[in-house]
Amino acid sequence: MIPEFIHIPSDEGEAAAVLSYIVEARPEIGARTQLKQFASGSARAILKSLVNDGTFAGRLSDYDARCFHEEISRYEAEGQERVDAEVDRRAQPV
Repeated sequence: MIPEFIHIPSDEGEAAAVLSYIVEARPEIGARTQLKQFASGSARAILKSLVNDGTFAGRLSDYDARCFHEEISRYEAEGQERVDAEVDRRAQPV
């Protein structure tokens, strides 16, 4: 199993967006966090509790999260360039 790490933004609104994404992508986590959300009212506190209870292996720093995001964006752009080149190649008359 590959350990999962999460980024816990310092901004509560951004943390709420991260929590929302996790709950949508991982329903089993959503079921457990629903009670915590009502109790704490803080998305950041819930994200921290997911690290503390072992659901996630740890936290990514803001810097690491930004680097990962940039790398993913580059990878996606390169993939799209390859797809576009293949479409162009297939569109060429034989």
